[in-house]
Parts: sequence; C-alpha cells; structure tokens
Amino acid sequence: MFSLARLGTVAGLFLLAQAAPAPLRRDVSSSLLNNLDLFAQYSAAAYCDENLNSTGTKLTCSVGNCPLVEAASTQSLDEFNESSSYGNPAGYLAADETNKLLVLSFRGSSDLANWVANLNFGLEDASDLCSGCEVHSGFWKAWSEIADTITSKVESALSDHSDYSLVLTGHSYGAALAALAATALRNSGHSVELYNYGQPRLGNEALATYITDQNKGGNYRVTHTNDIVPKLPPTLLGYHHFSPEYYISSADEATVTTTDVTEVTGIDATGGNDGTDGTSVDAHRWYFVYISECS
Repeated sequence: MFSLARLGTVAGLFLLAQAAPAPLRRDVSSSLLNNLDLFAQYSAAAYCDENLNSTGTKLTCSVGNCPLVEAASTQSLDEFNESSSYGNPAGYLAADETNKLLVLSFRGSSDLANWVANLNFGLEDASDLCSGCEVHSGFWKAWSEIADTITSKVESALSDHSDYSLVLTGHSYGAALAALAATALRNSGHSVELYNYGQPRLGNEALATYITDQNKGGNYRVTHTNDIVPKLPPTLLGYHHFSPEYYISSADEATVTTTDVTEVTGIDATGGNDGTDGTSVDAHRWYFVYISECS
C-alpha cells in the first residue's frame, strides 16, 4: 500500500528537483570566440616538431594551421619532449609580445607512450593537489614527472614578463596535462587562464569541484559535437568533468561563429558533448582548425 509518508517523501523530492537550478546555457561573445580560436591554434602548434626542438625561435606550423600564432610576435622560451619520461609529455612555453601572453602548451597524443598513459584508467590519490581528490593515474604520473621543471620555467618567465598573462592550453592528452598543471600553478598562487580542447575526464568529483571553484583565472573546457574523447573515461569508473564547458555544435571543417558555441555550466552537465548521441573521432580532430594535423 502506498502510504501518506511515502507520498510526502516523493512530493518532497519532486519539489527539490523542481527547485534545483538547471544548468546554464548561453552563447559566447565575439571576444571569447576569438580567444577560443587563438588558443586552439596554440594547441595545434604543440603538435609540430619545429616547436619542440628549437628554443629561442618564433613559433610556426609547417602545415599552416596556426595563422593567428604565426601572425603574432612570439618567441619560444622553453621546449620539451620528454621521451624518457612516463607518457612522453611534450610542449613549449612561449612569450607572445603582440598579445602580452605567456603560453604553456602541451602536445596531445602522438605516440605509443602517450596512449599507454591515456589508457591507465585507475584513479590515484592526489591529496597534495586538493583534499579528497583522485586523478587519472596515467595523467597524474606524466604531470608529476615534469611538474618541478615546468613550474620553475614558468615562474622564471613570469618574473621576466611581469606584465604578461599566463595561459595554459592543450588538446586531448595535452588538455589533461594542461588542466593538472593549471590547478597546481593556481595552488602556488599564480593566476592561470586555462583553455583546453577535447579533454578527457581527469578524476573524481572532488577534483572536478575543486577545479570548478578555483578563483585564480578562468576555465574554458572546449568540446565539439560528439567528440569521443571527452566522454572517456566513463562516469561509471568514478570520473567527472569540471565546469564550465564550451560546446561547439558546428560540423567538422566548418567556420565557428558565436552562435555555434554554447557555455554549459554544471559538473557533468548533459547540455553539451555528454548529451550527444554516438561518438566521433573526426570531431576530436577539428577544433577551429585540424588541430593535430602536424602529427
């Protein structure tokens, strides 16, 4: 028999559900769209070998997929390709005189070592990053092996360019490393703008909440239609995404406009990539440009 007490409980839950704020969705401004485009190209540049072995030179993309970066006055301050380290993390730190930026960009998956790190789905304690936080074991190990060196290089660059803003960026595996690096640098007191593209889930809900709530710079986690990578690792393994998400709804190889990008707020919100049907590898490759073309 359905009791009045049970009816009251159901009614109460219904009212709570009705009162809970729905995830916010809104189009982006033209200035933010320009930034999303620019840093997608900075992420693309990290796939190009010429930006991983020529410290002191201008950033270039031999395949022509980073024209905004090439148009700026840039100088590589440090380049790394740690083939002997777990996960082979690679990327560069560059100064952009035109836009007064320091950009730390991590390369996405390009070799077997990267994929080994990607597929290491176990969650590992990361309480030194944030209380109760657990992180994807492969991403955490890869970042931990380069953290001290990268942090030192970034702090030296900030000292030399005190009027520049610090931006971290990356695509795919590189996006995961950029997010962990940004979190750690913010913990050290630095303001960091984080722009990443096609990022896989990083860790548990405590980590997602912590990154969402950090107040030393903005988070711009960009997804594209039904890109397969942001849907991994699955939530049933205890993984969650931080907020907000900037969801691109336009097709592969299409020019992206302000109405094609929607800001979706809320941890694990389903108003963007997570709510799409099916999965696509091609959608993972296209973020304003063919982002991994240099690889």
